[in-house]
Amino acid sequence: MTNEAGAPRLMITHIVNQNFKSYAGEKILGPFHKRFSCIIGPNGSGKSNVIDSMLFVFGYRAQKIRSKKLSVLIHNSDEHKDIQSCTVEVHFQKIIDKEGDDYEVIPNSNFYVSRTACRDNTSVYHISGKKKTFKDVGNLLRSHGIDLDHNRFLILQ
Repeated sequence: MTNEAGAPRLMITHIVNQNFKSYAGEKILGPFHKRFSCIIGPNGSGKSNVIDSMLFVFGYRAQKIRSKKLSVLIHNSDEHKDIQSCTVEVHFQKIIDKEGDDYEVIPNSNFYVSRTACRDNTSVYHISGKKKTFKDVGNLLRSHGIDLDHNRFLILQ
């Protein structure tokens, strides 16, 4: 999907990870740039877990996120025992590109998609806080030009 000049497009503003893998408690990642964001850092700093959190929210199975089952995605450390779930939220807004790095936010275009995994290896999806199916999430994202079926929305290592 290509956008004509001046046409609205979707961008990720930030990601909220709560008890996801190496992230104990709530960690906000972002804000992200309107055109290009990359995750850099030394080995072992959690770069892959940022990508894994997006894959998780976009419906990938645990095996594709380097885990055998969903419950393994829940943070577990000596300081944070007995955590029962993890949640990832990906926040979006529609924008119109302006000159340089400037852009205009389309009013009332903000929404977020979240997924929560539980200890019993179940998960649930939400769109802006309302419980939805994975199909609902896929339909919403496809309507904004993000095709979850063809793996072109994220560039992995």
